[in-house]
Amino acid sequence: MKSLLATIFTAIILSMSPPFISASEAATESPGFQKCMDDVDLSAFKNSQWAACYQAELQIQDRRLNAVYQKVQRANTPELKQALLKGQRAWLMFRDAWCSYEEQAPYAPGGEVNKLACLLSITINQIERLEASAG
Repeated sequence: MKSLLATIFTAIILSMSPPFISASEAATESPGFQKCMDDVDLSAFKNSQWAACYQAELQIQDRRLNAVYQKVQRANTPELKQALLKGQRAWLMFRDAWCSYEEQAPYAPGGEVNKLACLLSITINQIERLEASAG
């Protein structure tokens, strides 16, 4: 009974944690991400398992981001290409700085998981922004 209560309490806390991907963003994740998260054993090293899921998904989304960025670059004039490059560089600085803050923020699950979840969320948002600008 105690184990069941601990599992339920953990699930409730995790559902309220800000760094996890929201339902509105779920449509843009790769098919394996949710399975990876569902397969996490909540009784053993869950943070390292979550971090592994986020890291793998972040690699997928980084490749997707690069592909969309290249598509937008090819479709633009030289002036717009320069503006896009400047904006993307500024966005990367913002993303990395903000997610370093999230890593240190005092909410669960904490640390590396917060940072990776933040990186993934902001990266997915940027992909959507770039896709919208591609027309």
